[in-house]
Amino acid sequence: MNTTQLINGKGRGCIMNGQSNLDSETESDNLESVKSEPYDIQTKYIFNQKFTNECDAFINYFQAIKNNGVMLNIMQEIENMGDYCDLFNDVNKDFYNSSLNAYSEPIPAEEQNESMLYASNLIRLIDTPEKGRCLVANTVIPKNKVLILEPPVVLQVKPLCTCVGDRESSLYRCHNCGIACKMFFTCEGCNVCIFCSRMCMLFAYENYHRYECYGVQRHFWSMEDTDYSYLSLRMMLYGASKKFKTNPIVGQPYGNAENNYPFISMLEYNFTELPRVKINEILYSSARNLLYLIMKTNFFNLYNDKKVDREEMYLYVGGLLVKHYCQAQINNIILKYPNLPASYGIDVISGTGKAICPTIALLNHSCSPNATLMVYYDSIAVKSVKTIKPGEEVTICYSEVDALMTLSERQTITEELFFFTCKCYFCEYERHWAEAPYKCLMCGIGKAKNVEVENKSVGYCTRCQKYFSLSSLADNLKVARICQNLYKATYAIEHVTRLAECYGQVFPPNSWNLLDVYKLLYEKHVLGEEKPLEAIKYGLLSFNILEHYVSRLYLPLLIAKVKFVVGVLNMRNFPKIKNVSEPEFDTMRIFVSEIIKMKEDLEFYLPEQRILFHQEIMIKVHEAFKAMQLN
Repeated sequence: MNTTQLINGKGRGCIMNGQSNLDSETESDNLESVKSEPYDIQTKYIFNQKFTNECDAFINYFQAIKNNGVMLNIMQEIENMGDYCDLFNDVNKDFYNSSLNAYSEPIPAEEQNESMLYASNLIRLIDTPEKGRCLVANTVIPKNKVLILEPPVVLQVKPLCTCVGDRESSLYRCHNCGIACKMFFTCEGCNVCIFCSRMCMLFAYENYHRYECYGVQRHFWSMEDTDYSYLSLRMMLYGASKKFKTNPIVGQPYGNAENNYPFISMLEYNFTELPRVKINEILYSSARNLLYLIMKTNFFNLYNDKKVDREEMYLYVGGLLVKHYCQAQINNIILKYPNLPASYGIDVISGTGKAICPTIALLNHSCSPNATLMVYYDSIAVKSVKTIKPGEEVTICYSEVDALMTLSERQTITEELFFFTCKCYFCEYERHWAEAPYKCLMCGIGKAKNVEVENKSVGYCTRCQKYFSLSSLADNLKVARICQNLYKATYAIEHVTRLAECYGQVFPPNSWNLLDVYKLLYEKHVLGEEKPLEAIKYGLLSFNILEHYVSRLYLPLLIAKVKFVVGVLNMRNFPKIKNVSEPEFDTMRIFVSEIIKMKEDLEFYLPEQRILFHQEIMIKVHEAFKAMQLN
């Protein structure tokens, strides 16, 4: 089959039967003959036909783009790819001289789960009508317990070269296993991908790299987080290396170290539920990948000696690429590799990427998770960040979501990227708080809302179920509005302080209204550098509210706390603290106890020798205590 047949062939599929001619010179000659033929390229083609599933959609789409000329457009793009990228001609190998990979302890043999590969026996897999498959605790799980330790089945190190990313943060990672390496082997074909060992290089070449090598050296695939065309190709190639066997052995554990493709094939996806624009993007990407495989690789020669209809094989692979794209979009894990110089802080990473791990993909999302993902040198761990009760679902916070965002921001991400509305404890609590935002004046701890009783506006507590007058709340709200207007006019900090006092009378202690005011007061005091003890006070109040919703081991919260401590210690007036009052001394003591706890929290992610910057923090705090005197 030549390129002309690829464009002009007729039949149920989009390609005529016949032997594939994958010799590059012959393909080039064929393309030249096609270029001379007249065709009409639609610059924008929207596939609107009805379909039953992703395979049916791909068959119809492929036929359509063959007929309207879009296929020829893609083929010309493939034939006229960018220049060869010769990345490793000039490489600075000093960056990783002081860096180490983060190694993890394996799950003890006595704790290995017999029904799930890579998992601890502390958890089990269940199937529920509401959430489908999910993982729950078998028993009480304490915090800081490894529940899953799984190597990626499919890995995408991002980016593949400095043309699409920053060299220092991404360069020396094995293309196959992700390990950071000071010495490495470079692929002689693309001169872009590096491998930590000959074993990794040979494995990659045998299973997938020989098919992607040409495209990698010319950046055929986007390495953007929002594009999954490369990851879908890798998933399909992994299946091809396992001869597309998708039936797990009856009675075997969930997962298989030799062939995890059955469990990749079982991953959730929702192609038929996507908006039409997204469906078109996925179909175009999959058609582009398929044409690349046909034109620039000998991938389909694998099936020459089998009784396989070549046309049917093309369409089968195209349908798989569509399915895997959707699966990758929902089930990928964003990797942030923590191989750091010893003195760096916890928020410094070295390299990012995406991975597919079938066991970890069973975990559902929560904005207030009880477990977290940690990336080690060649595996991804799931560790508990709080005590998990028996029967409670084990959850993680998806990487794209930040639990510290507002409810509407989190909802936008989960609905647009993952196509579900989060109903975790945190989100439901916020929805309830939005409906009943006020502090109950009867019990003092309940949440109250404004209701109409006998044509009068009164407060009603959803906890103690009592009514009360809103007059005092209304007075404080009136003063609060005045303070807000004064602050907008003058930016004077005393108006924000008064606003915080009013809000304290109106809203519950863990209200997000109070959090916003406390954060503003903290920032004002840090920028002014006049009252470090006030900055400490409002910083601690902010973290108290946040820790009411998420674990103190939630990584973004811990990073924010590290920055808070460092920011306070770097204030110009911090060394001048002396002659403090009793309440100020108590604030400082709480601050110090938080720093001590923070070190324990940091050790959850990094070993003690990796957080040397904590010693400098303690030295500054000790000096401040020595200078303090009570009034």
